[in-house]
Amino acid sequence: MTDIAISIENLTKTYQLYEKPGDRVKELFHPFRKTYHHSFNALSDVTFQIEQGDAFGVIGRNGSGKSTLLQIITGIMQPSQGNVSVNGRVAALLELGAGFNPEFTGRENVFMNGAILGFSRQEMEGKFDQISSFADIGEFLEQPVKTYSSGMYVRLAFAVQACVEPEILIIDEALSVGDVFFQQKCLRRMRQLREQGVTLLFVSHDMATVRDLCDNSLYLNKGNAVFVGPSHKAIQLYIQEDMAESPPTGPPSKASAKCGSHHLTDKLAGIVQNAIWSTDSESLHDLESVDAQIVAVSVVNENGESCLSSEIGGKLLFRIYYQQNSQKPVHVSLTMKNRYDQVINSTGSYVLGVEPFSVPSSDILVFELEVVCDIESGQYTFLAELSYAGDQPNRGVVLNETPWLGPITITWDYDTKKAPFLGMFHIPIEGRFAKIIVDEDLDKDSSIGA
Repeated sequence: MTDIAISIENLTKTYQLYEKPGDRVKELFHPFRKTYHHSFNALSDVTFQIEQGDAFGVIGRNGSGKSTLLQIITGIMQPSQGNVSVNGRVAALLELGAGFNPEFTGRENVFMNGAILGFSRQEMEGKFDQISSFADIGEFLEQPVKTYSSGMYVRLAFAVQACVEPEILIIDEALSVGDVFFQQKCLRRMRQLREQGVTLLFVSHDMATVRDLCDNSLYLNKGNAVFVGPSHKAIQLYIQEDMAESPPTGPPSKASAKCGSHHLTDKLAGIVQNAIWSTDSESLHDLESVDAQIVAVSVVNENGESCLSSEIGGKLLFRIYYQQNSQKPVHVSLTMKNRYDQVINSTGSYVLGVEPFSVPSSDILVFELEVVCDIESGQYTFLAELSYAGDQPNRGVVLNETPWLGPITITWDYDTKKAPFLGMFHIPIEGRFAKIIVDEDLDKDSSIGA
């Protein structure tokens, strides 16, 4: 069996464009074969290979030929010239709801998509629970997909493609529709598939995701393969050209960020204020049966208002409320992830050297973390955790944790305000100018700080 999953050689796709609809008929029946069209190459002499098990990105501006390339690879479209070889069972998510019958229910579309991919109904029944759990759209699975939101469409479509155990998974920008939690879930699944040897072909305008997920990438510009190789080099070329050609974009939209929370019990209602998450009465354990448990989490801004958003450099105060039934010190920590499912920071009482309580208490305890949001604009999720210190310096024993909460939205007006830093996060760096005075007599240099 070949080690090459996808091989593209001298691929060209040419369209005939007509100024008027009737010109096509005129050209067809003209006695002297007069030409009324002009040719447009969506792809021009593109060549690359993807090895089995590799994660390969395709980047480029709108109109560069990315979608045309994927449609040719998946067999939807035929090339004008060149050769395409695909070795393996392909699952593709090319556009929102592609392959779904709007009149069918979500369940019926799952089985129909399975049949298209070559699976029997019995095989799909064995995979259905996994697909249903991944999509997580509840009772809408039994409703016609024409009633779905765009987010539901992509949830179900990705769940089908990712759970049928493909050998090659092709995704074209569809994940930009889902919320931050679903995007993280999809990226985790794609990493799992890659670890299992699945070949990934990923098209996106999101350079951070391409950089994180793909070892190698193709950079397309106006149908031409500008670069094929390491993703960081492809992204660098793309950004350099994009900055030269594109006008500056506006600041990120200030989307509201709310996290669903349970109703507080009467016991906690007077203690925990502005909680963005809390346990419900059914989830609270008898304190004698557990070592420790988190009961609520709140986030407030510098004005003391419950808030899940900040500008870069702003401060947010995280309060983690908990109970403990242990004479051992129970440490509290906070972990944050970006939208690409990358942990950007994890800290707490153990890392900061803050001594926790070491006696059992039925009272509500609280640990506060003041966070300066020196991170790039975007959305972030977070998790609170209780643990014992482990035998190794950076390892602990987890006692209790919250689900992933948020998202927290960080914003900045890049058009009108000077950014405090550029990149993923702020690193404390000092800068200075100096001038060099050359002593011509002694032929020596001396530095004088400016």
